[in-house]
Amino acid sequence: MLVGTEKIYFLAIGGVAMGNVAIMTKRLGCVVGGSDSAVYGPMDQLLRASGINFFDGYREENIARFSPDLAVVGNGVGRGNPEAEWLLDAESVPFTSLPQFLFEFFLQKRHRLVIAGTHGKTTTAALCAYYLRQIGIQAGYFIGGAPLDFPCGADLGDCLAPFVLEGDEYDSAFFDKRSKFIHYRAHTLVIGGIEFDHADIFRDLADVERVFNHLLRTVPRHGQIFYNGDCNRCRALLAKFPWTAARSVGLGKDNDFQIRNVAVGQSGTAWEIISKRYSTAVNSGLLGEFNARNGTMAILAAHGRSTPPATIDLRGFAGVRRRQRLLQRDSRCAVYEDFGHHPSAIREVLRALRALYPEGELIACFEPASQTAMGRILEGEFAAALSLADRCLLANLRRPTALPENMRLRPTEMANRLRGKVLEAVAFEENCALLGRLRELLDEDSGKFRVAVLFSNGSFSGVLSHWKEHGNGEV
Repeated sequence: MLVGTEKIYFLAIGGVAMGNVAIMTKRLGCVVGGSDSAVYGPMDQLLRASGINFFDGYREENIARFSPDLAVVGNGVGRGNPEAEWLLDAESVPFTSLPQFLFEFFLQKRHRLVIAGTHGKTTTAALCAYYLRQIGIQAGYFIGGAPLDFPCGADLGDCLAPFVLEGDEYDSAFFDKRSKFIHYRAHTLVIGGIEFDHADIFRDLADVERVFNHLLRTVPRHGQIFYNGDCNRCRALLAKFPWTAARSVGLGKDNDFQIRNVAVGQSGTAWEIISKRYSTAVNSGLLGEFNARNGTMAILAAHGRSTPPATIDLRGFAGVRRRQRLLQRDSRCAVYEDFGHHPSAIREVLRALRALYPEGELIACFEPASQTAMGRILEGEFAAALSLADRCLLANLRRPTALPENMRLRPTEMANRLRGKVLEAVAFEENCALLGRLRELLDEDSGKFRVAVLFSNGSFSGVLSHWKEHGNGEV
């Protein structure tokens, strides 16, 4: 544990994860500083409100002038960064990765609940921390997003209570290519699913499975694992690890904890958790079967080997920013935003909205912004997922030059695949044209309630900002 007098310097302090840990470190009494190339809201305001000054841009003199006792290097900082080069040349300041810093200075003596998996881990981790606090356990947490129920994404909580972590499979730093979740050494582990993602880090699905194999090797015999039993890859992988108690969670009848009677309504989703020993009825403000599974795993991880109560009310959980967030609703339409940047995530959100608005017309707007989404490898799967909508408005790639032309996703080809399966499928060169078409659709008196969802883990420039600037007023 830090003693509260150290000077800690964060390279890439403006990232959601780095910034939240910097704030948590500052609360211990440490002198905290850092740098980043461009810090945007809300992290810049959160850092300044916490009394943390930081440099705009990376320069050797920044870190030399601060003269830290320890530097924490973000995984987006690479060789050639002037401050990273200074650290390597000077050899006078020790440096570490963010996950290693977390473990060594905050986590070693805590019971660690790690929420991992390709999708849903941010919401599941936030819900697990929220639920623990709801039942009177002041858990610590580290969440790689912006939970709406907490002032920031990281908090120590009670030092005797468990600590909930979002377990990211991304690499740790330029000098440590292990996945972040390897450092956390979970006592209780949740795996929500395993699919190919992060094309800038992993070569293929086998590469992704390899790091989850490594993760499972870090869970002790006395620990426990809850995994998505509806995911065949999870089942196959867990079959190779008999040392730790592992229990399956899902809608299938062969799961240890089966999710039954899922009902989606305007107030959220209700379901039952059925096991051999007990049943629990749950109400949540979140939407869809996938959130029923995420919510179940959060509850099971929080209770561990104890029995949950017969009824659980999670409707007070506000969720995480940019996950199925309602931006507008009036008599003609509803507009949502979602962080969806993978076919499976898009498919599940569209299924949830279809269940919520069975008579409505569903409009999916998709901006390929992540390295995976901009790549051609999942082009067919994206088209298949988007075909669950009634209309598809496809934006151009956010950074087309990030990939060679022969490896880039082709929105025009996707639109061609979708024609005949949906009422409308159009690929737009400019976001302003996409916004114009969407506004036309939402302004029309079509006789049907229209539901638009804006999928992007980027800014969806001009489209997303339109609804954030206009609030919940008329389009």
